[in-house]
Amino acid sequence: MALTALSILIADDNEMNRWLLAEQMQYWCDDIDLACNGWEAWEMLQKKYYSLVFIDVNMPVMNGCELIKKARAHPNYPSVPMIAITAHVQVHHRHLLIADGFNECLIKPIVLADLQRVISQWCMPANQSSGDYDYYAQALLQKVEHNRELGRVFLRKLFAEVPGQLAGLEQTLQNHQCLQASDLAHKLHGTFCFYGFEDFRMLACSIERYLLEADIANAALQFQLLAEKFQNLEDMKADVESRLV
Repeated sequence: MALTALSILIADDNEMNRWLLAEQMQYWCDDIDLACNGWEAWEMLQKKYYSLVFIDVNMPVMNGCELIKKARAHPNYPSVPMIAITAHVQVHHRHLLIADGFNECLIKPIVLADLQRVISQWCMPANQSSGDYDYYAQALLQKVEHNRELGRVFLRKLFAEVPGQLAGLEQTLQNHQCLQASDLAHKLHGTFCFYGFEDFRMLACSIERYLLEADIANAALQFQLLAEKFQNLEDMKADVESRLV
């Protein structure tokens, strides 16, 4: 599963941790940059686009939570996969990190299996064979505690309700109705949280964030990405459902 087109930034104040993670990631990519603190990582993020970012939660100068907030506000990084890495975290802390803007949280020492899961979940192209089908099916199954019949019901409900939400959001964006659009983006955010589709959730979150700043132009750009992504999901509906049988 070599994906040499990836560009990766690893931010960690521990030199050994940086080196080990970089060595592991060379299995997929040879474009890897290292930062020894949050401020150095922030400067690098502003100078170069990265397709995947690993951020140590506890760093000097600027910690990981401060860095993720700055990164998510940057026009290049509202939906780029950013992975928190930490030595110790409890279950509820993991949810807090994801709420702060991280896509995932990995516990040190990080193993190749964890990295492969991150690559498969967040970095595979939309037209990759069966990977996307499996991801959405598994996300649904986790939500319904592996009740496949209920999973199929949820999937049909998703395709019944989201198109209307997208149409409403598109209309309010075209009419420059920031407040109404923000409400609709918030509902979409909640919808994708409910189904466990983190990639969609992050896009909806970025739209909502831009609208709170009254930045209609960037919100519209993120909406186009979301609408196209949902169309791709609709195209693979039968394949996802087949994995719920």
